[in-house]
Amino acid sequence: MRTLLDYLAHHAEVRPRAPAMRVKRYGVWETTPWARLREKVEHLAGGLLELGLEPGGVLAILGQNAPEWVEAELAAQTLGVMPMGIYADAMPEEVGYFIEFSECQGVVVSDEEQLDKVLPHLDRLRFVLVWEEAGMSRYWSEKVRPFSSALARGPHHRGQVEAAKARVGPETVALLAPTSGTTARSKLAMLTHAQLIAGAEAGRATISIRGGEWVFSYLPLPWIGEQMLTVVRNLTDGTVVHFPEDPITLREDVKEVQPDFYLAPARLWEDAAALVRSRMEDADGLKKAIYRWGMGALLECAQREFRNEPIGFGLNLARALAYPLVARPIRARLGLAACRIAATGGAPLGPEVFTFFRALGVDIRQVYGQSETAATTVAHLPGDTPPETVGKPLPNTQVRIAPDGEIQVRGPQVFAGYFKNEAATRDSFTEDGWFRTGDAGFFNEDGHLILLGRLKEVGALADGTRFAPQFLENRLKYSPYIREAVVIGHGRPFVTALIELDPENTQNWARKRGIVFTTYQSLAAHPEVYALIAQELSMACASLPEELRVRRFAVLPKELHADDEEVTRTRKVKRGTVEARYAELLQALYDGSTQVRLTLPIRYLEGQGTLEAEVRIADVGPPVGSQPKVGA
Repeated sequence: MRTLLDYLAHHAEVRPRAPAMRVKRYGVWETTPWARLREKVEHLAGGLLELGLEPGGVLAILGQNAPEWVEAELAAQTLGVMPMGIYADAMPEEVGYFIEFSECQGVVVSDEEQLDKVLPHLDRLRFVLVWEEAGMSRYWSEKVRPFSSALARGPHHRGQVEAAKARVGPETVALLAPTSGTTARSKLAMLTHAQLIAGAEAGRATISIRGGEWVFSYLPLPWIGEQMLTVVRNLTDGTVVHFPEDPITLREDVKEVQPDFYLAPARLWEDAAALVRSRMEDADGLKKAIYRWGMGALLECAQREFRNEPIGFGLNLARALAYPLVARPIRARLGLAACRIAATGGAPLGPEVFTFFRALGVDIRQVYGQSETAATTVAHLPGDTPPETVGKPLPNTQVRIAPDGEIQVRGPQVFAGYFKNEAATRDSFTEDGWFRTGDAGFFNEDGHLILLGRLKEVGALADGTRFAPQFLENRLKYSPYIREAVVIGHGRPFVTALIELDPENTQNWARKRGIVFTTYQSLAAHPEVYALIAQELSMACASLPEELRVRRFAVLPKELHADDEEVTRTRKVKRGTVEARYAELLQALYDGSTQVRLTLPIRYLEGQGTLEAEVRIADVGPPVGSQPKVGA
């Protein structure tokens, strides 16, 4: 197969009635077979041609995951057009930037909310298509049209579509994938058909998805990890992709589907583990006792397996009893009852959370890659999944560590360059042609890659002790009450942390104890919450060398938010922005202050505002469980 479109044609011819996609609408699962998918893609391609979409141009797609997104993307590829996804929660100015920068000829949006972000830029566009058409008639115009109208016009341009498709080859750019943008505005990585197919072939070594197996598409489609699952692996492996009815119904929808393969970034695995632990802590006495006994046995078995130690008859028996009592119900509630393989990507998952899911019987594997490498560089291979690593280089992929500790990659899945940014493309490659990831890491004695975090963020304490913030942050986030941690220490005398609470779990904890609060801000400032977080930090750091333990901390008065550019759209912390916005708080963590007053500008869809807060600063003192010294 030379292109992704060849795979689509193959499935449509070999198994035309087999399901390609399913979506839940109005409580009913609708199925699109492979033959119908190819027909809709070709019809839409014809409609897009009539609207003025030209080969070599750009088509922007903006909205929640849905079959129409995939149809629009494949229709663009059929014409030799570059599809570019924009995150559904992007602010209007972000949408405007991508429309302007890419010079896209048209945009496909899901609904009125997304259309509102595009309308100010209508004069730059040839057309806008809307796929959720109900109640949208007042918007229809020469440029704004229903998605179905383009489908209806497509059959009139069959010959032109076939001619355009014939010109598409392996080296044609098939996707503009936005980079994570942790240190600057996202760039657009150009990935060809050949590179995406190579990424799928490399990923097959760790994730052997079988034809007809069910997957669940819910992560943002602009993210390269979801692109590889929902679009590329769907085509190359013939999976059945399921789309939820709405983000609000996601938890219930995934429980209905119970997919064979499940992908989630580290933050969602952390959230799920924290939710389970929090719910069990609040359970009645008998249920809590069974959970603690069963989970203890399951964790001990998982840890011994990682260490290649014998488990023994007694512990094996305990695991056999604990699985149906503890693990199976938890897996079913998380939508993982039928999960054969699971993967985590986007950022390394802390060993504690990784071990937690392995103990539940989930065959979870780390995958490491970037938009520039089609999300596939290094991964855990079957039966070889040490939790502190992200695995070994995948087939046909070379990985080396530069003298400064940077991870560098060479392989057929490495991108063609950044769209309209030749300078950045040159800077991203070494003189001998290796892609510079910007990440730091090293290989252990078994050939597994240990990821330390962004190269720019790895540093040293004032006494010279090597310091990798992300490694510490992953440990802290195992706490059910900590959603995000920003660890500070480079060039400093000791380690400190800014903590974002997990709102749901911390609120449940507070209500059970009769703690009165009204908002996240009031909860974050409560002395008993500070005592709780101090205890969690102390436990998380207990096994670390003294110099790497968190000594002082502050609970942030607001959740970190992408609209304030504190995190990316995939919730990776923008460390530079956070350190700049909370500079007064960071200074107070080191000058002995017990509190500081912050005034923070905040943004939201309707406008801008200001948040004022008195933020407490506390010490994390041994032993575990001691009360912190909190400023009044």
